[in-house]
Amino acid sequence: MILTGAGYHLRTFGELRLIGAAGDAVACPERGLLILAYLSASGQKVATRDKLATMVWPDREKSVAFKNLRSTLWRMQHLVTPAGAVLSATETQVVLGPISCDVSDFEGIDGSEESFRNALSLWRDTFLSSTDLPPGPYASWVMEKRRAFTEVLRSALIDAERLSADRSTLRAACAHLLELDPTDATVREILQRVSHGQLLSVRAPNAAGLQSGEFYEWETQANEPETVRLPRVALLPPAAFGSDPMLHAVSVAVIEDITIGLCSLRSMSVVAPYTAERIRDAADKAAFLERHGVTYALDCRMSDQGLFTQLIFLPTDQIVWADRFRISPEGLLKQRQEIAYHVARAVTEQVETGRPQHLDYLSHPEAYYAYLGGLRHLSGLGLPDVRRARHDFRDALKHKQDFAPALSGIARTYATEWLLTARADGELLSLAERHAKDAIERNEVLPTAHREVGVVKLYQGDLDESLAALDRAEQLSPHYADVLYSHADTLVHASRPGEALEKLGHAISLNPLAPDAYLWSAAGASYFLGKYEQAIGFAQDMKDKSPADRIVAASWAMLGDRKKARQHRMRALKVNPTFDVDKWLAVIPFKEQWQKDLYREGLKKAGF
Repeated sequence: MILTGAGYHLRTFGELRLIGAAGDAVACPERGLLILAYLSASGQKVATRDKLATMVWPDREKSVAFKNLRSTLWRMQHLVTPAGAVLSATETQVVLGPISCDVSDFEGIDGSEESFRNALSLWRDTFLSSTDLPPGPYASWVMEKRRAFTEVLRSALIDAERLSADRSTLRAACAHLLELDPTDATVREILQRVSHGQLLSVRAPNAAGLQSGEFYEWETQANEPETVRLPRVALLPPAAFGSDPMLHAVSVAVIEDITIGLCSLRSMSVVAPYTAERIRDAADKAAFLERHGVTYALDCRMSDQGLFTQLIFLPTDQIVWADRFRISPEGLLKQRQEIAYHVARAVTEQVETGRPQHLDYLSHPEAYYAYLGGLRHLSGLGLPDVRRARHDFRDALKHKQDFAPALSGIARTYATEWLLTARADGELLSLAERHAKDAIERNEVLPTAHREVGVVKLYQGDLDESLAALDRAEQLSPHYADVLYSHADTLVHASRPGEALEKLGHAISLNPLAPDAYLWSAAGASYFLGKYEQAIGFAQDMKDKSPADRIVAASWAMLGDRKKARQHRMRALKVNPTFDVDKWLAVIPFKEQWQKDLYREGLKKAGF
């Protein structure tokens, strides 16, 4: 069988595609592309049918694999031009025809800056990165080729340093190589030489004498096993914002500066800027971060107030540091240096001080994954979600019995269930308090545990104890949006709705994709400020609007729209048909009577 075609180019780095003479992708079976990639990149140009069948269809019986190979070759017959053969197939062999391949472009580095830039561009897209690889021999071959290509690029980098004046490309190559192997001293030394000015170096962050613009070196502990996986850090650059492209360009450059600097450290593995930008633009950012094994993510956003940064420890979804920096057209260079210094210092300090937590995460990954599953369920406010979250938190405790975040999570589910059911079930609050205190016993500096104690004390009517616990939680984690939300919610009940709304604004600025609970609390604060339309607006922004039906019904009633008030009352009663205004107001805590009177007035006007 002869399959004909010429003028074709095979792209193997990134998305696997066969490109025709016109520059368009040519329709070709996926497994046929894998055959072309193997013959092109292996350098053999010929392979037996037996080898190709077993490599490309390893999970099929031999007769079925041979049949699939014949079918694939037959389906490639549409690649017909009069100029030559893409593949020639005999009864025993398949031979690659005269097609070009980007592997040749990659391996043809001739020492020029352009060829090195092209090779780096190909390599960072990764050989067959977007392809569903057959398991077994084919996948192993791909892994080996990727290692070989990395060695080619590394050798080219060493040569290019002597010949190239393009320092930005050299720094980018160093960052990518150190992302794969942070222990590569040769590449780290090249990065130091080709960078402008002194890079960050490492030393214990609590050491005295840290001067502005300087970092020192954290030496690897002598008794620390070399096999311990380093924490992986991704600094996600901000997306474009506003009408001044210069300010955005400066913010992106700052993050890139910091990333390159952190790449020189031995205490962490840093995701290269190119990869970080792809993560930022991913539709499912969380899944992308998990796939890249990222432990810490620095999320950066531009706004009218400047550059906002927050460092998140992903295994527990906890904000461990956050700050906002002003960027203005005046004094950009000085601002850039100051921001780079403060952000880099914060990242290195948090990664080093969080090392025990990171090692704990490595020892009990199943517990952390189950815990994160629970957190995802708690982003909603429906009872099924709350109970699924409790199940996940209990699964986490099966893997790690003293895992304080899971105990705190269970406490949160009981307190949330008490609020959603509105049946004044004291047993739910008792269970919530017990689990929160158990969490504090195991980790007394866990902010979420103190937060849950504050929430329980709120619902038990002890507002002073609630505020004290939430003050403690906020001291432990001043940039933790969930803590700020709970603190604000208690302020609503403490008859301080104005302060509550201000604190909720801060929480939402830290967590712009705000959970429904934030918006629900903001709706309540607005109601007690007499801002009924604003209350309805917050409720309408909730994904699951049903928990706010009572406050929305009361708001419409206070605005005089009885029809809309009745609609939301009927929806609320459908979820909780036994709801009784007076019984509920008898147990819901408000510090001052005017709040109960105002809420009762709205609910009664709505027909409850």
